[in-house]
Amino acid sequence: MGDAGLLPLLVRTVVSLVVVLAVVAVAYAIARRRAPSGAWRSKRVAPAPPIEVVGRAGLARGTSAVALRFGDRVVMVGVSEQAPTAVLADIDAERWDELHPAEETLVPTEIPDGRSPAGPVPPRQSFFEALRTATSRRV
Repeated sequence: MGDAGLLPLLVRTVVSLVVVLAVVAVAYAIARRRAPSGAWRSKRVAPAPPIEVVGRAGLARGTSAVALRFGDRVVMVGVSEQAPTAVLADIDAERWDELHPAEETLVPTEIPDGRSPAGPVPPRQSFFEALRTATSRRV
């Protein structure tokens, strides 16, 4: 193929590119005209309110109910491996707080003589000692 075949190919490619760019420009102009005013200006989007998991309950294997706090609302959502997520309930966060008071953190206490309430703590075994103890025959 010589130079004579290259020029028509180059002209056809440039014409095709101009047609595609013209179609894109027309589509942009139509979309801009139909869009509400100010939609094409860049806006700072306010950050979404944080989502907080406030409760979770396993119902069956692969199925659970989760309580999510969105600002002043708490939404109970059913989650499953096979089915789509479904909203089960929706209540005010104040009502949720009334029904579920904050959990107290338990601080372990010591018996006055310095022992642990659970009893004496056995010395920690190495892996091989624990394996030997678990696999040895008991008489």
